[in-house]
Amino acid sequence: VSGGTITSGNPTITCSANKESPVGTYDIIISQGSISNPNVRYVNGKLTVTAAPLTISAGSYTMRQWNPMPSFTATYSGFKNYDGEDVLSSKPKFACEANENSAPGTYKISVSGAKAKNYAIGYVYGTLTILSAVTSDEMAVSTTTAGSLSTEIGNSMWKTIRSLTISGKINGTDIR
Repeated sequence: VSGGTITSGNPTITCSANKESPVGTYDIIISQGSISNPNVRYVNGKLTVTAAPLTISAGSYTMRQWNPMPSFTATYSGFKNYDGEDVLSSKPKFACEANENSAPGTYKISVSGAKAKNYAIGYVYGTLTILSAVTSDEMAVSTTTAGSLSTEIGNSMWKTIRSLTISGKINGTDIR
């Protein structure tokens, strides 16, 4: 309200957009409604729906040297209105600077190429840790994040370990 006050009644405000509307600009229509003063001037407005942020993460993987590369999968954070991966017009693509023959170490996994009409997409790189092909029945692991023990050990290595020394943070997921 500008230039005075409305003593009784309420205007009617409508907009065709709702929480599920796609990205775009929508008219906001304001009209007299129950306001009895005929001298009130109504000015319509605009509502702009912007793209929602969507983060796609590559994740972290561990493998033994000379074993097959793991299948990289995306983790999503930020979908709205029950949306899921099916709203992507282009799926994410992964690239890693390592392969089965790479030396033991940690390598970056990049993710890119995803597209979705109503989302502004950001990416989080992942890591691939390649462990030596030489195995031992004894292993020492230092975890920095509780719940990451299986990743640190490797998906199938736990079957061959007879003695495991753990330092760092663990939780019930690690024990299972």
